[in-house]
Amino acid sequence: MTLSASQRQRWAEDGYLVIPGFFADAEVKAAIDELDRTWAVRPDDVTVDDLVTGQRKRASQVDDADRDDHTFKVNDLYLVSEDVRSVALSERVGAVLGELLEDVPVMCNTLNLEKGSQQADHLDTLYMTPKTPDKLVATWMALEDVHPDAGPLRYWPGSHRVDPYRFSTGSMHVVQDEMDQWVDHMATVVDRHGLEQQHFGANAGDLLIWHAWLLHGGSPITDQNRTRNSLITHFWAQSDVADLGDLRPAPGGLWWHREPQPVAPTDEQTATERALAEQSADERAVTRVREEPAAPPDGREPGLFERMRRLVRSHG
Repeated sequence: MTLSASQRQRWAEDGYLVIPGFFADAEVKAAIDELDRTWAVRPDDVTVDDLVTGQRKRASQVDDADRDDHTFKVNDLYLVSEDVRSVALSERVGAVLGELLEDVPVMCNTLNLEKGSQQADHLDTLYMTPKTPDKLVATWMALEDVHPDAGPLRYWPGSHRVDPYRFSTGSMHVVQDEMDQWVDHMATVVDRHGLEQQHFGANAGDLLIWHAWLLHGGSPITDQNRTRNSLITHFWAQSDVADLGDLRPAPGGLWWHREPQPVAPTDEQTATERALAEQSADERAVTRVREEPAAPPDGREPGLFERMRRLVRSHG
């Protein structure tokens, strides 16, 4: 697939592309089936993040009660599933990403979310910082139609063109002690440029691609019974990661073969994780609500500054 002139202009000006109906029904089904198999088998070589307790564990450590009661993020199914690799980095995906990166795309992680992340607004460069500043892109594959009450992905068109904040190291990689300054900078420049957030009201099979510097996050879930099944993938450029290690071929590029994310032994859980793990399901739900920023008196969603402050609180 070759990008059109209008698509290239959209990428340059807004920092993202939406390609409706990009994935065939069979590709969507393959991605869903692989996630279903993971939860049916719960293998020891797949790690998941419990979004209620904040604990990372192996899929094999998730019991039935927590599976029914909690929301999880499944990490890096691409490491164990050829089907996920074939969908997330198909020839068609690789052709598009190759044009945007001007290089061979290298798949470095995948994330499966069954519900909205409600994640604070952030930049991917904070945590997956590429050697070359703009040699990172992300894809978001809709595995079902997204209802507005399910907490759609949100993003700030044009935010990739504002002056980035560089930490004291000279890098865009997070220095946790300086996150207050990062929040001040990002909220100020977004306001100065008059940028406005948009929401991705996706249909199953739609593809969203965003630039490394695009500010984005997850909207609040207003109906907890609704899912927002998606597959998120991040890609570096081959020229940036030639010395990374074991790079293997995929239909549309390369994938980084590595060990799954490490899991801390149970006795090394943080005090917060241990306390949360001992609470009942109802208590955990209340704790999670209390951690969310309070809505303003008029009922509107918290503003950008307050939402980004959640990054400081959650990682401090």
